[in-house]
Amino acid sequence: MIGQTLGHYRIEEELGAGGMGVVYRAIDTKLGRSVAIKVLRPEFSQDRDRAVRFDREARVLASVNHANIAAIHGLEESGGVAFLVMEYVPGRTLDERLFAGPLPVREAMAIGVQIAEALEAAHERGIVHRDLKPANIKVTDEGNVKVLDFGLAKALEVGPVSNVAETVSKVADPTVQGLILGTVPYMSPEQACGKPLDARTDIWSFGCVLYETLTGKRVFKGETTTEVLAGILEREPDWEPLERTAVPGNIRQLLKRCFQKDPRSRLRSIGDARLELEDTLAGRLTVPTPPADRRGARTRTLAGLAAGLLIGAVAAGLWAWRSARPVAPPRVARLSFDLPQGSRIVPRWTGNGLTFSRDSKTLLYGVNFPPPVVVHARRIDELDGKPMPEAKGLGNPLYSPDNRSLLIPDFTKRLLVKVSLSGGAPVPIAPFDMPFYGDWGADGYIYWTTSLISAVVRTPESGGKNEPVTELDPGKEERTHRFASLLPGGKALMFTVASGGIDSYDDARIEAIDLVTKKRKVLVQGGTFARYSPSGHIVYARAGSLYAVPFDYRALEVTGTPVKVVDGVLMSINIGVAYFDISPAGDLAYAAGTAENGERILHWVDRKGNATALPLPPRSYLNPRISPDGKTLAVEVEGPNHDVYSYDFDRAVMSRITNDGTSHGPIWSPDGKRIAFRSWIGGKMSLAWMPADRSGPAELLGNVPAWQSAVSFSPDGKYLSFDQVGFGSAAEEGIWIMPLTGDRQPRPVTTSKFPVGAGKFSPDGKWLVYCSQESGKAEIYAQQWPGPGPKLQVSSEGGMDPMWRRDGKEIFYRNATKLMAVPVNTQPSFQAGRPQLLWEGEYNYGLSSSCGLKGATITSYDVSLDGQRFLMIKDHDKNMYSTKIVLVMNWAEELKQLMAEKDRKPDSRP
Repeated sequence: MIGQTLGHYRIEEELGAGGMGVVYRAIDTKLGRSVAIKVLRPEFSQDRDRAVRFDREARVLASVNHANIAAIHGLEESGGVAFLVMEYVPGRTLDERLFAGPLPVREAMAIGVQIAEALEAAHERGIVHRDLKPANIKVTDEGNVKVLDFGLAKALEVGPVSNVAETVSKVADPTVQGLILGTVPYMSPEQACGKPLDARTDIWSFGCVLYETLTGKRVFKGETTTEVLAGILEREPDWEPLERTAVPGNIRQLLKRCFQKDPRSRLRSIGDARLELEDTLAGRLTVPTPPADRRGARTRTLAGLAAGLLIGAVAAGLWAWRSARPVAPPRVARLSFDLPQGSRIVPRWTGNGLTFSRDSKTLLYGVNFPPPVVVHARRIDELDGKPMPEAKGLGNPLYSPDNRSLLIPDFTKRLLVKVSLSGGAPVPIAPFDMPFYGDWGADGYIYWTTSLISAVVRTPESGGKNEPVTELDPGKEERTHRFASLLPGGKALMFTVASGGIDSYDDARIEAIDLVTKKRKVLVQGGTFARYSPSGHIVYARAGSLYAVPFDYRALEVTGTPVKVVDGVLMSINIGVAYFDISPAGDLAYAAGTAENGERILHWVDRKGNATALPLPPRSYLNPRISPDGKTLAVEVEGPNHDVYSYDFDRAVMSRITNDGTSHGPIWSPDGKRIAFRSWIGGKMSLAWMPADRSGPAELLGNVPAWQSAVSFSPDGKYLSFDQVGFGSAAEEGIWIMPLTGDRQPRPVTTSKFPVGAGKFSPDGKWLVYCSQESGKAEIYAQQWPGPGPKLQVSSEGGMDPMWRRDGKEIFYRNATKLMAVPVNTQPSFQAGRPQLLWEGEYNYGLSSSCGLKGATITSYDVSLDGQRFLMIKDHDKNMYSTKIVLVMNWAEELKQLMAEKDRKPDSRP
């Protein structure tokens, strides 16, 4: 919805999503202020009973005016969309701050005071929050607290829940999760049992939040919802983390009063908690040691001695009893969760989309369709994930060894950056071409691969010069070393070696290198993307499955035979990446899917969406371009390398044009005599061209250290537009124009801090149409050439991959699965009509989409000369993506048992 208008509110950016709906930052165009817009899910806004309750609750909440409560400005409706207008609160949620660990004791208590003040003000008006948790608490940079979403869960609930079993069932239902019951780890016992609630449920939740703020740990934890609920209903909190810190004794007592399972025995008023915290912070309250009493002390000493002897005897007996019986291994548990509706993980980017934190408590996963990439974080003991603001618009992150920072590839700047989870600006680490990383060692180095054709290097975590770790062996036709993974102890690492070509991993091998002696050893032939499991195995991917092999990491020796252990894992055979990770605790996470080998089919699609396949076998086709006379197709083909081919439509003959294995994105010159493309000729990803009839060799057009992609020739053939991404500060980024006569000195047309690209000349040569994210989302714009002149927005509600009709009467563009058409007239001035939907279809975006990454803007479709048909690319297997992530807790234990069973049945080994 970014860029759209609801009433007089213009949507600027998405802030997050939850059970009730999606929250955006918007501009109130009447008052000129930022607000938060919560767009309610249709099932809520269309349910009359819920809508009435929600309206009633919103009116009550709007009457509460308190500095620590996010104000509600109104409940409105526009175009059938119901939305809540709230105060916009900048800053991070308390949940986001706690990713980096506990807060200092005084800061935690100061935040607790403000939370208590907010609850006190609400309780005085009869309002109960019911879903108090760190994610509903904003803390500004100045330390001011705002509590969000008071009472909204009650307004949308569907009815009471009578028992714990039903509670678990309701929580597992995605249509009601987080609404009826709150969030499981912060529920009071009466809330978990579906009993009537009053202010005392908030006191329990307040205790959960304060405990977590002081310790950095959940007070009630478990691998499953059922285990968390069992802890809430049956177990006492673990007080040891509080005793190890400087938390005053009276605050510990306060927490114990908050955690009384019987509401009648619980702290009576949240105001009492506020006073206790305020007095402690001000030094008005001390907790003296009880006065010495010799008789009492002697009695306590004797009693303690007797108790100690008794406890010692019992402990000895218990130890002997436990030693005599076998110890049950940790329980293995499986669960899965779906990605947000319409979202996918598509194996078209260079890093693994799944990463565990070093404490095994959080899973990061990157959703990369529709673009751009959105990284989500899911605490293992929570029901859903949430977008990470630290990684907004960036690639997939990697945790630091201390869990306090993230390493993130910033594709818009082609820089690897470090982001602190406690806040602050990103710290540049190193430039990259295409990052295949890697690991972050306790030795202070990042081990990764910076380019398509590169060995493993290491870079200081504070930034600096790359140091070589491995060396490519030309004698073995080694083209790349990727996916570095440190082994326990940090003295050796594994990596994948691809020899058959840049994107061929059918015959890849996994090797290890001793970082001290620099000796290499082959571990597995025919595998990629290896990870070490604490069960004592290497786990790697091949053909959409995971295999495990016993491994001695100290000797760097494989000690057994590989065994297939998991089927149905998303991976890309072309890139070598598999979407799985193993946590230090032995948990497994993977994106459910298949092995994507890049096989695609070319289709003609008419203006009504009817498709007809070309008589060509499935191959890894990308970026088709129809010749000016409409008789020939130029297309990029992957596997095992990238080369440009031509296809004669009449004769149905396919011929290879380039042979360097590194050519991408062909375009035709206006006379059809030349083809320009992006190539690694000369050791850099720059512009090149060659005769279309192969009568001469390829020639470099550019000579700058930047990634350049050919986009469009001017109709007279005198200029070439291209997109450029600089490596660090070596070059400016954006749309550039190169004269094809004289010194060929290029000049920028549009350079921007926003992703911008795909600049295409109009058929009359007087306009450029291109894609830009300057509004906060990708849209299509037209700008006069050569200028200066007007710039007009052509698309609405998002657009990428612009393309002119050959007679200049229409501009086509894509918006996710939609193909749109805009009637235009460029004479005497530019005029554009209303965008019209031609059809919707699941067609390929290629390796990168316009405006998805800055400069990576090759449009992967073309239009027939008469504008009546579109040459589209479709995946041969429509399921070459994932919409579900599977988690297996304590998988390392299961792996041990599975491998032991296979050892007992040698005939079952593959």
